[in-house]
Amino acid sequence: MKKKIVLAAVIVFSLLVTNKVSAQESTKFDDVTGVNLLNAGVGLGTYGLYGTGGLPLTASFEHGFSKNISAGLEAGLVQRKYGYGWKYSYFIIGARGSYHFNEVLNVSNPKLDVYGGAGLLYRHFKIKYTGEWDELYGKASSGDVTLDLHAGGRYMFSDNVGGFAEVGYGFSPLKLGVSLKF
Repeated sequence: MKKKIVLAAVIVFSLLVTNKVSAQESTKFDDVTGVNLLNAGVGLGTYGLYGTGGLPLTASFEHGFSKNISAGLEAGLVQRKYGYGWKYSYFIIGARGSYHFNEVLNVSNPKLDVYGGAGLLYRHFKIKYTGEWDELYGKASSGDVTLDLHAGGRYMFSDNVGGFAEVGYGFSPLKLGVSLKF
């Protein structure tokens, strides 16, 4: 599943970068109405997970519905291994909304977008034991709903490609990655 998510992200990124996008002729963030924003990156740290393993993968998509408000979806995945045969998977999917503060904060750099927001996440946990007592412990899974809070910024290197950084609560305390605007 992890390979499929990465492959899909690479395909989407390739299509967006190779095609010229005419919907937005500039990088300005003074009005996000009709703008699509796609973030793909990694999380540094996770809430409630320990052990060794890969970095959390994260992606979000938002569409601008008014001058300063966008909303969309986000997803994330991380897998960790513990000693003695324990493997832990954590998948999130949810809805999020953001307020873009450029006008309020009087941001003069047209390539910079400062935003913050909230959302709801469904978290699915899966734990599996593969040691010598797997008939006792085996595997289990569970899920819950939690609040997502985020504050961040993106800087556009070109009209369509930039970088983003977010701090928040929900999946990972810090997210870094590539941002696409189309």
